[in-house]
Amino acid sequence: MEKNSKNLHPRNKFNTEYDFKKLSRQVPSLKKHIVLTPDERQTIPFRDHEAVFLLNKALLETGFAIKNWSILEKSLCPSIPGRLNYIHHLADLLGVQKNKDITILDIGTGSSLIYPILGHQEYDWRFIATDTHIPSLQHAHGLITKNSFLKKAIDLRHQEDTAHIFKGIIKPGEYIHGVMCNPPFFKSRDDYRQTIIRKNQKLHKEEESTSSNFLGLSNELWYPGGEKKFISQMIYESFDFRDQIGLCSVLVSDKDNIKPLKAILEYHKTPEVKVTQMTQGNKISRILSWRLK
Repeated sequence: MEKNSKNLHPRNKFNTEYDFKKLSRQVPSLKKHIVLTPDERQTIPFRDHEAVFLLNKALLETGFAIKNWSILEKSLCPSIPGRLNYIHHLADLLGVQKNKDITILDIGTGSSLIYPILGHQEYDWRFIATDTHIPSLQHAHGLITKNSFLKKAIDLRHQEDTAHIFKGIIKPGEYIHGVMCNPPFFKSRDDYRQTIIRKNQKLHKEEESTSSNFLGLSNELWYPGGEKKFISQMIYESFDFRDQIGLCSVLVSDKDNIKPLKAILEYHKTPEVKVTQMTQGNKISRILSWRLK
């Protein structure tokens, strides 16, 4: 991260420069990746997947007392400051902070289990964490086992039907105070491949190179119809659970998707719809949220 991450949520503990000395004491293997900027500040090469993973592992261990954190090979490595940003904004949208009686549904939790870890450690929330990928859930279960204080806070559930998001997950009589989701962005493997090629061409790499530091499993990266289709499905399904969900929220990477998604919600006379801009450095994403009652 460059000097003073800035633009992060005001309560985000990573708004200041990283203490690489402290972080490398916690995770010694990080030390070999630390380099100096032209103005003599310490940083890491953020296009190096291993360096990024070790940095985030160190941030979790020093900032949240998480032991032996890891992710499945080739799965998405979450940016802890960015993920924590979403947690803080969700707290604002819910109008609550520390409260062990709050239940959050994390759709597509992944092997990192990152949102439930951060949400519980920061706000004492309880989580239902879902995924369609069994190996990711098995890995997440291993993380819980290594950090026993998470056992009563996180309930892992397998979504057996990839055509659904809430159906088959939310149980009768169960109430969810808030939903959060970082949906797949690409429409297909080929869409992902072509995007990486274009990105590498802009960076003056080989013309047809598909190598990237942006790794991820197929269920994390693409969904038929892409981000817009996934969120549309999420919106329509949420209507069937209006008595069991307080607030729905989802990250929207493509700003052009906001207008048509809001149109669906407004057409169905959804009582409260908000778009919250979330920034991390120069990266801008949006949280689309709606209340069903």
